[in-house]
Amino acid sequence: MMRDNPITIDEAAKLTKCSYHTIHRAIKKGDLAAYKPGKTVLILEKDLAAWFQSKRVLAVRIGRPRRRIKVYGE
Repeated sequence: MMRDNPITIDEAAKLTKCSYHTIHRAIKKGDLAAYKPGKTVLILEKDLAAWFQSKRVLAVRIGRPRRRIKVYGE
């Protein structure tokens, strides 16, 4: 279970298996909460988990494509 442990952007990128730039971009957009007590940017694990869950893609049932009807003589 995730706790309120602060982690760096590099550690967050390794945990989520995405790039440093993706995490940094989410922070700049305001999607991911981050704190900067000194020179280091820190992210709480619970905030990272919430952001990661918000990016979840649900499966969508895909049906057969519609057939196109060709009309001749018009």
